[in-house]
Amino acid sequence: MKFSEELDRFMKELDITANDLSRQSELSPDVISRYLNDKRSPKADSEYFDKLVNALYEISRQKENVYSIDEIRDSLAKSLINNKTDYNYSDFVDNFNILQKKLNLSNANLGKALGYDSSYISRIKTGSRKPTDIDAFIDEIVNYIVGSYHSNEKIEAVARLLEVGSEDINTEEKYKNKLKTWLKTKHSNYDELIQNFLIRLDDFKLSDFMNEDFSKVKTHTTPIVLSKGKTYYGVKGRKASEEDFKKRYVLAVSMLLKKGLRMNIVHNIDRPLEEMILGLENWLPMYMTGSISPYYFPTQPSNLFCTSHMTSGSVALSGECMKNNQEKAKFYVTTRKEELPYYKAKSRYMLKKAKPLMKIYTADENDKFEEFLRSEDSDKMQMVSSSNLKNMDFIISKKWIALNKKISPNIHFVVYNEKLNNAIKAYLLG
Repeated sequence: MKFSEELDRFMKELDITANDLSRQSELSPDVISRYLNDKRSPKADSEYFDKLVNALYEISRQKENVYSIDEIRDSLAKSLINNKTDYNYSDFVDNFNILQKKLNLSNANLGKALGYDSSYISRIKTGSRKPTDIDAFIDEIVNYIVGSYHSNEKIEAVARLLEVGSEDINTEEKYKNKLKTWLKTKHSNYDELIQNFLIRLDDFKLSDFMNEDFSKVKTHTTPIVLSKGKTYYGVKGRKASEEDFKKRYVLAVSMLLKKGLRMNIVHNIDRPLEEMILGLENWLPMYMTGSISPYYFPTQPSNLFCTSHMTSGSVALSGECMKNNQEKAKFYVTTRKEELPYYKAKSRYMLKKAKPLMKIYTADENDKFEEFLRSEDSDKMQMVSSSNLKNMDFIISKKWIALNKKISPNIHFVVYNEKLNNAIKAYLLG
């Protein structure tokens, strides 16, 4: 049974609608719809998957424990293995239409370049005609785009379409592979995804967060006792180690905000845009305080191993696992005074290798933001606004985009990461 079918089965047996599941899971109705229509499925180790499982379990618990959480998780995880791996022709047709629209390709010009009549291209776009050899047709499109779109301006346009950085398509081989994969892959409605993110940012009021959510964070009056050093293994070990770390980490973050201190964090952005945006939304309240400086690694440190590293004043967590095999993982939490300097030095080194995900200018730093704008080439900046966003406008430059929130409070996010940059630009500029 496929994931869409298994999810539908759970919903029918629990007697819930897509809107019910959307509200409980805090995933948008559009995301739930794509899951049910077999247009997309989450990864088994993703935050989206966890939200679905927890939502179904909570609904089940309210209905007198119809299912255990393990039953739900195992069943959905198993169904993901049964999902089709081959691409669907309808997905290609959708992507082909988007490609033409975003790159401004006419049927006549494309048909002439590929040796087809324009009416033939038109019928493919409507789905009424199917090439005899779809893969060969896709190769022809890819070869044409790569051969024709090689100026800096056109490379940037393709990078925005593919939701990648220009460095990801800076060789012919990478260019062809990325474009071919994109044409064969199901895609989320990224315009809606970005719109929802920007609307949440537009509506967000820091005062409400500080008065309500933040007031719930309790600081401890007695010391938290941890073992000097402890090693954990596997997926369960990761969760246990993070819990140990967070006993002090949550305390450290709450004190950081209340005392006006700052924290540097390197985000993992080697993930689908959908998951990346979800992660950023979770950090949004912290960003609005101006206490967080977010970074990312422009290239992944390793294609073989995944690592995690967290340090605060008195505790460190270090972990590693083989990529795509979290069961073979090891995590170590320590409060040993002789070990902490090493982990802090490692954090500083990692930070030097990272790039700013965005630079945040709070209301108190408006003069610095104005100084930053004066240092840039004003002829290459473009002011943009959106009718959907009453409290925000944007400044678009070649290397960055500034998200300017004008009230509650006044704050500027200068986004440097190309993947996020291109997604926002594609939404604003079309």
